[in-house]
Amino acid sequence: MESNRSISTRKLIAGLITQAPLALKNFRLYFSNLYRRKILRTNVVAPYALIFYATHKCNLACSYCTQKEPDVFSDELTTSETLRLLRVIRRETDSIVFTGGEPTLRADIEELIAAARRRLRFRSVMLITNGTLLDRRSSLFENLTGLVISLDALTMDPTNPLSKPAALPKVLENIALAKSRMPHPRTITISTVIEEWNIGEIERILDWACEQGFVFATQTALNEKLPNLRLIENPRYLDLVRKIVERRRQNIQPINGTPRTIETLLRFGDFQCFPTMFPRVYPNGDVFYPCEPLRKIGGNLLREGSLAKVFARGRKLYGEIPECHGICHLFGNVISHYYANDFWRLAGEYIR
Repeated sequence: MESNRSISTRKLIAGLITQAPLALKNFRLYFSNLYRRKILRTNVVAPYALIFYATHKCNLACSYCTQKEPDVFSDELTTSETLRLLRVIRRETDSIVFTGGEPTLRADIEELIAAARRRLRFRSVMLITNGTLLDRRSSLFENLTGLVISLDALTMDPTNPLSKPAALPKVLENIALAKSRMPHPRTITISTVIEEWNIGEIERILDWACEQGFVFATQTALNEKLPNLRLIENPRYLDLVRKIVERRRQNIQPINGTPRTIETLLRFGDFQCFPTMFPRVYPNGDVFYPCEPLRKIGGNLLREGSLAKVFARGRKLYGEIPECHGICHLFGNVISHYYANDFWRLAGEYIR
């Protein structure tokens, strides 16, 4: 028994090492956050990746979007000021996600992403987009390590011109463009949001993403920061969840997450959120503390100079991160729970 356990441990460590340079980062963060939680007695953990809202502007009006009219609004900085902001961010994390709004509406987005990747040497530079304008920002492809394109349906519906189903032909055209320009299909993630109306469409997207070789990602829509718990009573939804989990368990296709994280996310299981693991920064440099749903700003990165100082200020103003028992079922929130509480098992599941 002990011999088998040793072999299993060696396999896990070997698997982590093959994922370099992620291995060193993961080990460092694991032990750093263990020290913070067990010795310093705080749930304010170190950042793994930062979410930067490049703009609030968007050319669509998706029903579930929280950024069209955000609770806390901020203006965009100039290009030079934003580059200064990115330099501050780089001191504490090597992974950044550009989102919005629709980030490709920002005139300088190509310059910002090129600087993040080439000049500032972020290891991971990802962009989340609705895909409608990618053909107008074609230099993005050469500087991105990952591209996340949101898709709600594969059936066109022109009745609402500001919806993704109405823009479907253009989005599919740009997905094909991205596939031809990105280094590998697995650098493209098709991100879906499940609502009651599109359960069948999400199943179609799951099969289509498998055929294309893309990574499939999903979560449910939030209304006032809360999931639609009625979905658990919907047999079609439960069948979809089982199909997604089983495909991930058998490694039939690339799916974001592990069977356990997907189950927690889509079945609305209880989890402990560590929001500072994925800090959210608005266009003007404001940082939420502890998280966006609580609508509190811990400070501004350009004024404070570091995430650590922003979090320290936020903790002084608003206290320790509250025990919310995982009401916001978003992927980053769920993964933070397993990363902080069950790192070794999570790592093993990803390697398998």
